[in-house]
Amino acid sequence: MANDHKLTGRADIHIHTNLSDGIPTAQQVLDSVAKRGHLDVIAITDHDKLDASLWAYSQPARYPFDIIPGVEVTAHKGHVLALWVTQPIPMHLSIPETVAAIHEQNGVAILAHPGEFLIGWDQVLRYLCTPSVLLEWGLDGVEVFNAGTMTPGNNILARRIVRDLGIPLVGNSDAHTLNAIGRGRTFFNGRYADDFRSALAAGQTAAEGVRWQLTDYLKLSIKSIPIKRNKSTLQNSPSTYPTA
Repeated sequence: MANDHKLTGRADIHIHTNLSDGIPTAQQVLDSVAKRGHLDVIAITDHDKLDASLWAYSQPARYPFDIIPGVEVTAHKGHVLALWVTQPIPMHLSIPETVAAIHEQNGVAILAHPGEFLIGWDQVLRYLCTPSVLLEWGLDGVEVFNAGTMTPGNNILARRIVRDLGIPLVGNSDAHTLNAIGRGRTFFNGRYADDFRSALAAGQTAAEGVRWQLTDYLKLSIKSIPIKRNKSTLQNSPSTYPTA
């Protein structure tokens, strides 16, 4: 993963656990990042669930990197990463309504994988034809590199959408396995979560990465059937997140 700039801070703020559709637990995520030492800031952003992220956020003294609380919100025709939020964000709101709800918690709203046709091809076309809506909606950044994207050319489309907007850019792994964590990164000046937030506000970030390995897709594919079967169980899990 090349780093051709002087920004040395490394963040991955799009990581999933077994509380949504990922494989590892929150503790396994944190332990893996600590062991590999390849990130300075992370956020667990499960789909519409905060439990694992809030548990991770409560563990700062145990780990040598910063942890941001967050969630990936299912909006109408898109997904939005909500960072620095600790209360649930309603699902299926419009994207501007979702952004407003995130900002009400003094959070940061990042549009995830805007070039992903599998989420909504008509929305991707809208972004390409009228990219200025991203600014009108008040987004704080756009994910232009996603290591696990399913649509060929997703990341190319994402960069094309934002090329004239001057909006802050982020890169993430969208990891659902331990191995994938950090394969997409946002580089920034500094080392801590506050530095990352300041860099986003100033538009001084860079997004880079490499795609998931084939084994990451295979592991997720093998796990997908039992995860879907147990979806109702996961949705009704207790608010105290089990770490083992």
